[in-house]
Amino acid sequence: MSNRWNRFINGESVEAEVTPSIYRSWQRSIEFQVDYRLISSQDILSKPRLDERRASQESLIRAGESVLPYIFSLLGSTNYTVLLCDKEGYIIEATGDTSFMSKAQRVNLSPGASWREEIRGTNAIGTALRDNAPISVFGWEHFVRDNQFLACWAAPIQTSDGAPLGVFDISGEASNDREKILSIARMGASMIEKNLQIFELEHQLQFYQEGAKLASSLLNQGFLSIDRNGIITNINTLGAALLGRKQEEIIGQLAADIFSSPKGWMLNGRSLNLKIKNSYGNEISSHLKKVVNDKGHSLGAVGTLQITADSSAMSNNSLWIGHGQLTQRTLARASKVASTHSSVLIHGESGTGKEIIARTIHQLSPRREGPFIALNCASLSSSLVESELFGYVEGAFTGARRGGKPGKFELADKGTIFLDEIGDMPLNVQVALLRALQEKEVCRIGDTKTIKIDVRVIAASHKDLSALVEADRFRLDLYYRLKVVTLELPPLRERTEDIRDLVPYFIRKASKSFGIQIIGIQEEVYPYFLAHKWPGNVRELENCIESMVALAEGPILTVDDLPDEFKKSGPQRDPEPLLEQQTKHAILYALTQTKGKIAPAAKLLGIGRNTLYRRMKEMDIQI
Repeated sequence: MSNRWNRFINGESVEAEVTPSIYRSWQRSIEFQVDYRLISSQDILSKPRLDERRASQESLIRAGESVLPYIFSLLGSTNYTVLLCDKEGYIIEATGDTSFMSKAQRVNLSPGASWREEIRGTNAIGTALRDNAPISVFGWEHFVRDNQFLACWAAPIQTSDGAPLGVFDISGEASNDREKILSIARMGASMIEKNLQIFELEHQLQFYQEGAKLASSLLNQGFLSIDRNGIITNINTLGAALLGRKQEEIIGQLAADIFSSPKGWMLNGRSLNLKIKNSYGNEISSHLKKVVNDKGHSLGAVGTLQITADSSAMSNNSLWIGHGQLTQRTLARASKVASTHSSVLIHGESGTGKEIIARTIHQLSPRREGPFIALNCASLSSSLVESELFGYVEGAFTGARRGGKPGKFELADKGTIFLDEIGDMPLNVQVALLRALQEKEVCRIGDTKTIKIDVRVIAASHKDLSALVEADRFRLDLYYRLKVVTLELPPLRERTEDIRDLVPYFIRKASKSFGIQIIGIQEEVYPYFLAHKWPGNVRELENCIESMVALAEGPILTVDDLPDEFKKSGPQRDPEPLLEQQTKHAILYALTQTKGKIAPAAKLLGIGRNTLYRRMKEMDIQI
């Protein structure tokens, strides 16, 4: 059998003769440049670092405390070791036969060593983690030659959502009971998962008991509680009033949606100071996505609310608002691409917020400390675009500034340059831009020396650049250089569910700008907004709200405050279809948040699972 491994190492094709999971792992081992001839001494923790790692995995170790010796007793032989590993492949617990454990230690199969594939090639621990599935690896199937005396069986330990928490492994010498021992390994992993679930339930019960006690002492303050999934389970009347919303609008919502500001909790133009105590009464971090007790167990949060004024609450280009599925998908893609260095091409109609998304990508990227420089290519004449981009030296042309002027690319060094409406860039400037992107250097107009630049380019256009390429108005090579990653921004008419998020925000913004106290808007106004086609998108909605606030007769915006064109056309949709649409959007959003899982989605919506199934069937919602 080892002949297959030898042939693979020598470059022969043995794919049809080897188990697919093993063959894929062998290929990864080659890509990771694992040396099949050496036992790696990399990623072996010192005792202090192992103690730190064990302390951080206290729950996992406690859950496996009784399982490891029990599984070892089931094996009916002394020639095994049973191992518990964390989700990074580090062995944190081991029990078994002393003699065999001594042999295993010679290849570092012992506590403190990481057995990720990247370090040790194909092996049961690393491959089970990589595939997130149980696996057995026998003898010659190990990628490293000196590990081939081992026979290993491993199963991932998973959360209720299927994410890996660690690995349960049985290792020994060659055995014919391949499937039987793999079943035992699966059982060991399952037992640990059940123990972790029990611990979690115990802590949740303690959390809610302590939360109820704390709530009774906070009746004269704003109070809320958040469960371990980030869902707000309770808020008192004063707390809801402080947030400017009704209790029923808050309870059952994700805390991350209610507290949506990326730089602090911002509500109604004010900063929110949230003091949170855990179930032991200790004040802890106010980060709502993960609140833990002093033993590392997720508990949720209980806290008081205090509101203070904040003059920096509103900034012109600070956020892309909305809880709708399209909006959340766009923000998720923007967040994902932010961590890369790739060029980004943003396409969307005028007023959809292309610069806001560009700024968001910059602020989430490793370049966030560098400058963000924006240039609207459509706002400049063809003769000025090039000098704005690349700068010029003194005397380069009539009217050139004394001492010259740096271009936008120079100013954006170590940061991001945003080229808006790039479809309007003249062809001759496109050539210079392509050269700058390829060579990573620019040359000022009138100069002979080049300047090295380190700039990420984000371009945007409301025009179809591929059509401009076909019409020979945009260079194909530049088009492909820019569209490494493409983000399509949906128009407001396709994400009308976000209007209910945008309107209150724009009311607060306009109220602050005009020094007018507007506290709300009549529900009767929304059908007019939802019926409108919004050719100017979010910018048009903002202008509309600004006009309504400026001309409002009272503290509540009404239908009478609408611009004339809205009142003349009137709402085009009946209330019932509108309600159906909003219900469908709510269901789709809940399913998105729970990755298509029905029971959590029903809980999020505050309805029964059967009701959710029925509504999905009525609305033809597929998952």
